Amino acid sequence: MKIRALVIVAAVSAGLSLSGCDQVKKLMGGGKASGQVVATVDGEEITSLQLRTELGNFGSRDPEVMKAAQQQALQRIIMRKLIAKKAREEKLDKGTDYTLQVERGQEALLAQLYQRKLASKAAQPTKAEAEAYVAANPARFFQRKVLFVDQVIAAPNKISPERLRPLQTLDQVKALLDSEGVQYQTNAVVLDTLSADPRLVQGIANLPPGEIFVIPQGGAILFNNVSASRSVPFTGDMATAYAMNALRQQKAGEVVTKQITDMRKAAESKIVYNPAFKPPPEKKAAPAAKAPAAPAASAPAAAPAEPAAK
Repeated sequence: MKIRALVIVAAVSAGLSLSGCDQVKKLMGGGKASGQVVATVDGEEITSLQLRTELGNFGSRDPEVMKAAQQQALQRIIMRKLIAKKAREEKLDKGTDYTLQVERGQEALLAQLYQRKLASKAAQPTKAEAEAYVAANPARFFQRKVLFVDQVIAAPNKISPERLRPLQTLDQVKALLDSEGVQYQTNAVVLDTLSADPRLVQGIANLPPGEIFVIPQGGAILFNNVSASRSVPFTGDMATAYAMNALRQQKAGEVVTKQITDMRKAAESKIVYNPAFKPPPEKKAAPAAKAPAAPAASAPAAAPAEPAAK
């Protein structure tokens, strides 16, 4: 068996970075807009707060870069307001779809703000905890590596796993895809074990040198091969600071998860289902049977149609 499947789930977080009003005023170069108003569209004001929100987490110390970003953000707001006005003129804001989307958007935003508030209450990690985190994750710090990965990205197909197992190189993968008329493209990426998903890093570390591994991604299949690696240890105060931030996010996630889970359980008696949509009762976990330890088995190869979870 020469091909493995590694299924990775990633998560992302975002914050807000605010820019100064003075720069925005200079950007507009005067005109009728003044104070906190940076522009008007047919009499409707666009404020500096709206502009900062549009910029999101973007920020730069270069005044020219910041000015260009603000101008782009401002133009997006102006265009959005012009299009929205036309939509209202055609009464698109009176339809059911609009009402449902607005309600969904408001609830999603409120949920996000509430979770952010919960996260702000998480205990801050200590330096000792950060140092222990660094010691407990050598692959991300002392043994950090940068991996150079060659890829073949194949379109969805129904090639059987039996035909994939003997493949040992990406050239063999491409030859098989060519013979089956499956479209693909090649790529090369750099993977840093510091920031990569630990499960992916561990999965790659468990592979024999040169072995191909597969990562399902949406409808496509990524065949990967680590062509080279470089040791780049990450230590000292910078590593501790990085660990502090990682622990801060971890603690915040734990607080949010616990509060939301408890909230959901507490609300169970207040939820009434249509019988056709009532979820099935939770299955009780069967007691673990005592058995002698068995040797670890190799993970099965993944077929593109049905990738195996590792």
